[in-house]
Order: sequence, then structure tokens, then C-alpha cells
Amino acid sequence: MKRIEIILLSLVALVFLASCQREAPRALSPFRMRFDLPETFKADVAYAGNEVKLNGSLSYKLTTGADGSVEVDGIVPGIYDLVTNVEISGARYKEMLTHPPLGLRDDARVVIGVSKTGLRLFGSEDLRFALRDMILRDLLISKVYYSGTKDDQSRNYTVDGYIEIFNNSEQVQYIDGKYLGLAETGSPASYPAKDHPDSIYFRQICRFPGGGTDYPIEPGKSLVVAARSARDHRQSASTSVDLSHATFEVKNSEGEGNPDVPMLPKIHESLAITYLNLLSGGLNAVVLFETDEDVLSWPDVYKPGATSGEHYRRMHKSLAVDGVECLKKSATSTPDVSAKRLPDEVDAGYVVINSVSGYTHESVDRKVSRIVADRIYLVDTNNSLADFVVCGDPTPGKYDKEGLR
Repeated sequence: MKRIEIILLSLVALVFLASCQREAPRALSPFRMRFDLPETFKADVAYAGNEVKLNGSLSYKLTTGADGSVEVDGIVPGIYDLVTNVEISGARYKEMLTHPPLGLRDDARVVIGVSKTGLRLFGSEDLRFALRDMILRDLLISKVYYSGTKDDQSRNYTVDGYIEIFNNSEQVQYIDGKYLGLAETGSPASYPAKDHPDSIYFRQICRFPGGGTDYPIEPGKSLVVAARSARDHRQSASTSVDLSHATFEVKNSEGEGNPDVPMLPKIHESLAITYLNLLSGGLNAVVLFETDEDVLSWPDVYKPGATSGEHYRRMHKSLAVDGVECLKKSATSTPDVSAKRLPDEVDAGYVVINSVSGYTHESVDRKVSRIVADRIYLVDTNNSLADFVVCGDPTPGKYDKEGLR
């Protein structure tokens, strides 16, 4: 009897192993990806020796060859996010172009690359991607804390949100007169980027005060905008943040709030609320922009087909200084990339916290590129998938967190 049992168990094991082998995905046949530089580059310049990342159920790292292409071999079929980029100096950039732009500093920073989200790789056809070149801006959105937390009585706590803006350049920058906007958050999206690739539609816009040189940001330093309340929230929620020293506070029309923190006034709002409406679960597309135009003269529209309700100011994407797309986590699948509000030129990727509804004291923080003599430089590839990480410590101004390097 024991011998029969052993034989039966062995057969079951063989069947199980054979089943597992049949279910293992078969790798795609080799194919090539080619990365084409813009037409403004010299003909003998290629995108050579640069890393290409494919992130899906499995992750792969590849390197482009001398002709700017890479052979893809041994990957399993699936849906992937593709990211590749390289940062070069303004001096090197000018050497690569047929007609370099006038006035570009040699110490400027330029990123060349491309990102694709939801890339479907189920066949072995060769693919070509058009690279973009972008002169990096000096001011970056470096942190967005919107998830909220639980207070010391385990209740939802959402009044402690903030946005941080960092000077990544070598010169003093001034925030005076620039704008901070939140894009529309309709569900489904009223004006998704896939259908409106040249525009951004804002539900709230704030304008920084000052006459031009009143609010400096030193190189490697930042400012903090308290979205609702510039106080020490740790007194009510120990896992929260101290915003009592914020640079600006979004207040109601009467200016109520922390009297020691200047007001960041809203000039457009589609909701009758007194604060910057960061949503705890996500769908926060945050944009820093600048313009000499009258923002209130921009088209003011309702969602398609509506004649009342929320209304949005439409801005051309070229006015954006920086943007961060914070999508909403899905409980059953990957985030809905079709809900992106920001064109790829503003943010080619997205970031998402680890909770559907929030209240996890998570912030999204821009990664550190390098530190030179205690001076911090942040990563900026124009893609939040590559530039940001989710942190469980939402402390403003803190860049030595685990995972940021």
C-alpha cells in the first residue's frame, strides 16, 4: 500500500510540475527599439549608451547601442511603462545641434528622453520612439503631501496638506508673480490630456504675491505652501507635520489663519471653498506656471455638455514651469492612465500613493540626484514615474529620507 501511495504522489507531483511549466509565459522573439533624436540634432549624433527601463509585472534594464537602438530579447509579453532619459550640460547640448539656441547658458541642464505608459508588448515587431529634448527649469515642485493622516483619536485628518517648491539652479530665484494651479478632477475626467494634448484645465489657481524680488528662494532651498492651515498639526495628529513656519498659507477671503504666514490668494476657483483643495486619495495634478497674460481673460468653461457647475480656466501647456501628476490608486489594477490631466511635456509620467482613499501620512517626494558640499540637487527628467517616490515621512524640507537617493 505504501508503495502505491508513493507512486501516486510522485505522479501528482509530475503533473503539477508539468502544469506549472505549461503556465510559464513564453518570452517574445527578439526585436529592436530605436530611439530617434529630434531633427534639430546633427545627423552624426545618436542616442548611444543610454539606459532604457521597462517596468511591468517584471522589470528590465537595457542599453542603447552606437546607432541609438537596442535589441530586446527574452522579455515576457505584457503591458509596460518605458522610461529612458539622459541629462547633459547646455554646452554639450549646443555641440549636438545644427543651430543652437541663442542665450543658452553652458551650465544649463538639458534632458533628452521619452516615456511611454501602458506600452503593450505582445508581438515582436520593431518599434521606434521619438525623443524629446527639454531645457530644465530652475524651480521644481519637490513635494506634494495630500494623503492626510489619522488624528490621535483615529479620525481622518485632512487639513495638513502642503506643496513644496525647490530651487534646483545655481542662482537665486523669485517666486513673485508666479502661479500655482490644480487641474480639474471630474470622474470621469472632463478634460483628459489624451483628448486635449495642448491645454490644462484648472479648477483652482493661486498667484504668489510680491513685486519681483520680495520672495527669494536660495539655490538648494525651498518654500512651503500650506494648503489649508499653517500650524503645527502634530498637536492634533502625531503622525502629521509642522506647518507653522510655512512660507505661504491659502486662507479664506478674510485672511483668517496664521497671522505670521503670508496669504497665498486664489484668483480662480470652481468650488465655493476657502482652501487649496488637495484630494486625499489622489487626482491632484499640480502645476507651477508663469505668464504676463491676464489669467482671468482665459477661456472659462464647464465640463463638456454642461452649462452650470464647476468651471475651469484653460491654459496652454507652454506656460508651465513644472507639473506633477498624482493619480488615484486602483484597488484592483494599475492606475487609470487615461485620467492624466497633464500633457507629456509637463509630466510624462505620474505618481500614486499606496492607498485608495488616503489618511496614510504619505507624501510624494522628488528624489535627490546628487549632493555637492552639502548642496542638494534634485532629479528632474520630466517624468514623475522616475523622479518621485512615496514616503511615509511627510516632513517639509527633509531630503535625507530613505529612498530619496
